[in-house]
Amino acid sequence: MSWNLPNPATANSKRRPKNSRATCVRSNQRRDSVSNDELQAALTTITDALTHHWSTGGGTRLRRFIWSLWNDWHLVNLFHLCSGLDYTLGDAVLVVFRAQMVGALSEDHKRSVLKQSGEFARWEEARAETPEDEDVLYPPLALATEDLSRLARSAEQLAKRLAAERRAEEARYHVAELAQA
Repeated sequence: MSWNLPNPATANSKRRPKNSRATCVRSNQRRDSVSNDELQAALTTITDALTHHWSTGGGTRLRRFIWSLWNDWHLVNLFHLCSGLDYTLGDAVLVVFRAQMVGALSEDHKRSVLKQSGEFARWEEARAETPEDEDVLYPPLALATEDLSRLARSAEQLAKRLAAERRAEEARYHVAELAQA
């Protein structure tokens, strides 16, 4: 497979499509660059692995990947994911990821993998075991509890800093408005 990447030195100088038809055609070409046979083979490979090896290290990585495509909660390091898989599974992940990126992977594809592999049933088991006042954490997170706590503290501090910056910016804006009036 060759990647037809633009030369960074000349990428901005190339003309981009000016009309929506050309953009739509290019988008369809990108989507169609993932053949249905290639995608179906990759989805079958991943489904089989999740069906039979879901509890292994590679299976856990695959679960995190496919669920991240389903629920848009992207805490998956793609290098770590692929480096822990054999070539067949790694290639399947790359095909599915590429299909997601170009719009060739549908909700039905994802739903089918999750249902046929038993992932929906395992999620339901996890939901049944989770107290009602807690979120269902499935598949298990890659971070330990203390890592998540540190991450939450950092996120809270960032939110406070951003709120303070917004307030300061709003104050500067109002001062500038008053000075112009």
